[in-house]
Amino acid sequence: MLKSIHAALAMSVITLTAFGASSAFAAPLKVVASFTVIADFAKNVGGDRIDVTTIVGPDGDAHVYEPSPADAVAMAKADIVLVNGLHFEGFLQRLVDASATKASIITLT
Repeated sequence: MLKSIHAALAMSVITLTAFGASSAFAAPLKVVASFTVIADFAKNVGGDRIDVTTIVGPDGDAHVYEPSPADAVAMAKADIVLVNGLHFEGFLQRLVDASATKASIITLT
């Protein structure tokens, strides 16, 4: 039940932020997803009002993934970062620290 509430809250934040833009020409919300399942979920909710970057691609393993400098750049530019949590993304804290991101990090579990 708590997982559903967290996921709904995260998607509400994306939806309200993306659809609450004051201009029809507002830049898309920059969303970073830790892996592809979360990225697909975000794309289905946010549509063309968000720009989603995925850290761990479809052939990657989030348990052993080593972030690249490009991942740190994406994190630094993000408005929202969506993660699974439960220590699934072992690389996450190092990436947050290295990127000095100011993004809201939303745990979906």
